Amino acid sequence: MDKDDFNILIVDDEINIRESLKLILETEGYNVFDAESGEEAVNQLQNKKIDLVLLDLKMKGISGEETLKQIKDINPEVMVIILTGYATLDSSLEAIKYGAYDYLKKPVSVNEIKRLIFKAYDHWKLSALVKHYNTELKQRYVKRNKELISVITLSEKLREIDSLDKGAKLIVDTIHDAVGFDKVCFYSVNGGGTPRILNRIGFDSKESKKLLEIYDNYVNKKQNLPSKTSFISPIFFEKDIIGALYVEKLNSSLEQEDENLITLISGEATSFLLRFKYNIVTNGEEEAPFPIKHQIPQGRSFIVYEDKYEKSFEIFKDLITHNISGLAITRTPPESLKKNYDIEKTPFIWLSKIEGPNTISPIYLNSIMNLITDFINKGKDSVVIIEGLEYLVSQNNFDIVLKFIQALRDLVIVESSRLIIPLNKAAVTPKEIAQLEKELEVLKLKN
Repeated sequence: MDKDDFNILIVDDEINIRESLKLILETEGYNVFDAESGEEAVNQLQNKKIDLVLLDLKMKGISGEETLKQIKDINPEVMVIILTGYATLDSSLEAIKYGAYDYLKKPVSVNEIKRLIFKAYDHWKLSALVKHYNTELKQRYVKRNKELISVITLSEKLREIDSLDKGAKLIVDTIHDAVGFDKVCFYSVNGGGTPRILNRIGFDSKESKKLLEIYDNYVNKKQNLPSKTSFISPIFFEKDIIGALYVEKLNSSLEQEDENLITLISGEATSFLLRFKYNIVTNGEEEAPFPIKHQIPQGRSFIVYEDKYEKSFEIFKDLITHNISGLAITRTPPESLKKNYDIEKTPFIWLSKIEGPNTISPIYLNSIMNLITDFINKGKDSVVIIEGLEYLVSQNNFDIVLKFIQALRDLVIVESSRLIIPLNKAAVTPKEIAQLEKELEVLKLKN
């Protein structure tokens, strides 16, 4: 935005004044036009890009005041400096009221005109810069908003996918197509820390070894990525890495917002990978040949007092054999429960500190909540049973577990699910029972 980009129009019916001002301003480097009347000035404004007008108030034909109004009608952003030999406080204020930038009294001193024109030029540069950045910010906002909508849509679509391969492809395609990265790789990582490429785009079949080396160098060995055009986001489950997203841009550097977006998508990928790590797939049990016996309303959470928890699992089985998806989180080893109650397809999570398939540590309450949330969000009609509340309390503390129960109860209400928690009264104190009964309804068992 140099001075020769700044277009000035001098409007005065005296040719000597026009030519003198034009010479002064062209010598300063500005691009200058002139007009001898208001009518001619208006015509030039309609056909040229004019940034500043030096306007005489007293002219033949339409007046300077009327010319000023018409100029502002054509382009409100044009700056106008009033030139007049009749400058009084009233006339200058009147001109300012109609949008004049400033005014000068004739005869105009060379230094004063230079000073005021440079001030207007400086204002024009700043305004142009602000407009440029506002446009850029708006474009960035629209782009980021579109990208965030893509992430939300991705989250909704992933809930409906029961195939690891299909979900991995959806994640990679979203990052590539909707977000705009040229190269994308999605890894899963097993319990031993070994990565496997689930899906990729932009890399040819010969680059598998390179991609595995990238993971090893920048995740396992903690090396810095060599280029500002690439980024890798590990996907964590508690302290363990269960996957990673690697992205590249070919013709531009990554910005912090790009990295934030990939980190956000990594969060969605976490829930998706955990579903397959814990095999939480809602296939549903074979429907029972008799009507449902236990009508447990949706959106309700119950505590069931019993010593051996047999009735709770009978209720649970009754529900899941009548087109209601179930998830069981238990302290009792799942295989024995599946055998005892003839439950084949319903997912079980074992609360244990021993690592193994479909096993989760009782101290990872946030992760347990994430698993339940993902399950409930996916199923249209669902029930969750948590057997082992006493164990959760012993491995955390009662207040922490109570907050977990409160959050879970709220989730059940919002998502119209069901919650059953069997409990041996002897395992908790009367005060703790009273607190639990504030959050959960007591399901009274029929003899």
